[in-house]
Amino acid sequence: MYQETTEYKLMRLANELENAKAAEALAKRGRVEAEERIAALVPTEDVGQKTVTLDDGTKITVKRGLSYKAQTEEIQQCFLAAGVPHPPLKSKTTVELDTKGYEWFKENDPQMFVVMSQFVTVTPKKVAVTLVVK
Repeated sequence: MYQETTEYKLMRLANELENAKAAEALAKRGRVEAEERIAALVPTEDVGQKTVTLDDGTKITVKRGLSYKAQTEEIQQCFLAAGVPHPPLKSKTTVELDTKGYEWFKENDPQMFVVMSQFVTVTPKKVAVTLVVK
């Protein structure tokens, strides 16, 4: 009876893992491309979602959103310099932009929003596509 050595088992399993990772990367790339093509056919606003139900009962939901990156120190300094006590920032162990507060200034204090927005970069989030197949 032949017995595999530990070294041989590890080499075989490492090869299986390498092949599985390559297949996973290929599948992910295919999934992302399919999601992008689906999202292109289902228009929504920059922020929001839309669900489409196909004749066979399949439901496709496309959801879009925005990501915010902010220079929080600079925003704090702007508010201090302007004498405004409450910038739209949340304090944790790190300081981050309060996106709801940021958007509030856009609607309610455009002048402060213009000053603050020079320190904020807004980019679209990855579009999420959900598929429910019956």
